[in-house]
Amino acid sequence: MTSTLGTKTGQTAADTSATGERTSGLVPRIAAVFPDARLTAADTRPFQVVMARGQGDRIFDVDGREYLDFHLSSGALVLGHAYPEVLAAIETQVRRGGNFGAMNESAVMLAERIVAAIPSVEMVKFAVSGTEATLHAIRMARAYTGRDLILRFEGAYHGHLDMVSLSNKLGGLTAEDRHRRPALNPIPDCPGIPKAIQDLCLIASFNDIEGLDAIFAEHGSRIACVIMEPLQRFIEPDPGYLSAVRRVTSKHGALLIFDEMVTGFRFGLGGAQEHYGVRPDLTTLGKIIGAGYPNGAIGGSSAIMKALFGRDRKHPVYLAGTFAGHAVAAAGGAATLDVLGRQGSYVKLFELGERARAGLRRVIEHSRVPARVYGVGPMFHIAFTDVVVRNARDNLAEDRTMRKRAWDGLLKHGVHITGGRGFVSLQHSTNTVDELIARFEAAVHEI
Repeated sequence: MTSTLGTKTGQTAADTSATGERTSGLVPRIAAVFPDARLTAADTRPFQVVMARGQGDRIFDVDGREYLDFHLSSGALVLGHAYPEVLAAIETQVRRGGNFGAMNESAVMLAERIVAAIPSVEMVKFAVSGTEATLHAIRMARAYTGRDLILRFEGAYHGHLDMVSLSNKLGGLTAEDRHRRPALNPIPDCPGIPKAIQDLCLIASFNDIEGLDAIFAEHGSRIACVIMEPLQRFIEPDPGYLSAVRRVTSKHGALLIFDEMVTGFRFGLGGAQEHYGVRPDLTTLGKIIGAGYPNGAIGGSSAIMKALFGRDRKHPVYLAGTFAGHAVAAAGGAATLDVLGRQGSYVKLFELGERARAGLRRVIEHSRVPARVYGVGPMFHIAFTDVVVRNARDNLAEDRTMRKRAWDGLLKHGVHITGGRGFVSLQHSTNTVDELIARFEAAVHEI
């Protein structure tokens, strides 16, 4: 394949690693006010990129250079950049008022659409981000059950709270450790997480129901909840696994929380729980429901939600936030869900995702690179290992140096993507996906 898409500045896709004039001027300013020259720890780009605007399936930096966007704000922009109807809804709401710190019609509209779409959700509460939604969901589970312990899975991501910043990065583990089950005690992802917090978290391995059964046999009466990504990062659950987790939690009276930040409204209007046919007790949402603006939500049955927040409760669970139910984010989110609900939207997303995965597999096979392509629906991920990845420890065998070179090479060739995982949007086309494949081939040949 040969790269065919150019940029509006006349530069080829391979020129993006050369620092432009405006970017060069911003570099010292960025270093002066950001201690690591990054907005977040998730920014692992090999050279400074400063974005200016997005349109459709493209994103442009301050020097006017064009990138194919398969990052899509960490998957939040399922419709792509500046989708006309979403843009119109946001502009209308901004003119009416951005945030009221009070109940507003846009928040009601978004809540109604969430309740109508997701099988297990009958009522919702809003937060401001996915991390906040996780915080509230865990507190809700503890209040509902009267228990303190939480159980999470090694390698999963639920935001950056102390209570879940544990055993995600698996720092210090080696490829040899993939043959061992995780210890019950978590590994802190960074300094600053108190031992007292760590002691309230148990760790299990994804797709290991025997291990989960053993943990519940010993600690089940103290476990308030199991929080999990139904599709963990890029790892699919084994057939029957989610149903088995549902069975274990119900047996022991623990709540099951599905973190659907990534999968919510991406696999279909009903999310991963509809896709896999398993209903949790609580669902956390973010990303897509904000249409690119900060937003989060926690949903569950009316019985659970009223037990925790009902007006007749003497001591309801405390959930507050200046920007919770933000009218602009809610208006954009509601408009996004309306577009996704139209006939053919998910057919297109799934077809583009499958086209991307198939093309990336062809490149890997022809290049004889030790890697495998994963993903469901409009998502794709490349793991640079021959090992079939069923849990986080399997992925310890990945050649991380090769992965970094490949993804750095994609950015150099004008593809905006980070962390090994990509997303397609409704504004992507088969041509854009084919161009991704061509540029990935070029990046692989340079490894």
